Order: sequence, then structure tokens, then C-alpha cells
Amino acid sequence: MILGVIGYSQTYNGTIIQVIDGDTCVFQTEDGSFIVRMQGIDAPERDQPYSEASTEFISNYLNKEVVTKINVTDWYGRRLGTLIVNSLNINLLSIKSGYSWHYKQYSKDQQYAKAEEYSRTNIIVLWDLLDPVPP
Repeated sequence: MILGVIGYSQTYNGTIIQVIDGDTCVFQTEDGSFIVRMQGIDAPERDQPYSEASTEFISNYLNKEVVTKINVTDWYGRRLGTLIVNSLNINLLSIKSGYSWHYKQYSKDQQYAKAEEYSRTNIIVLWDLLDPVPP
């Protein structure tokens, strides 16, 4: 279950200091650090194909200037948000690049849906599998 309201409630400037997996990272601001679960995407779990590739994709943004737009906080205390680097939506890019699924259960974002269709149609990363199964 997700707590909070729709829409961005906070925007933070900082850096990603640790990548936990393909949709979760530790974000550092000048006031401290917190865990960010990337809103609207779902990446492969550690025991699934392309888990490492998905994690490596997010690792490309370690120690770079990032803006995190936080929507809400989930049951686990993670802040759900969107990562922005040089005006690029990294959540959207992860889907379009085939490293994650559009998490349709919690996101109706049509850009994300189109990005998944693009990666599926072009058989990019996850879509190279015969039957990719979301986590």
C-alpha cells in the first residue's frame, strides 16, 4: 500500500550514493540520505534474468548531480519518486531501455506505457526473453 497524495510533494538535489537494485537507490542531500524507490517502474529481482544489468543501468548515475522528485512514502519507509539527471527522466529511460517494466498497478503514466511498448517492440534487454515475467 502506498501512503500520501498524488503529485510531487518534495524536490531534492543531491547524488545517488548507492544502488540497491534496478529500481531502488540511496540518495544523498546536504541534509542527509534516504532510500528512493523509483516511482512507476519495477525492475527484475536478484534471482531474475537481467537483474544485474538493471542495477548496472542505475549505477551509471552514481555520484552525479540528480534531482529527485518525491511523490509519496511506501509501507517500507522508502520515498517513491522520479530521478532526473540533466533533464532526463531516469525512470522513463529505464523502461525505454528495457531494464524495467512499467509498474502499471501503481502508475497510469502514458509515457511509461509507450516506453514499455517501444522496448517490447524493439526487443530490448528484458524483451529478449521468450516470456519476461515481472517481479
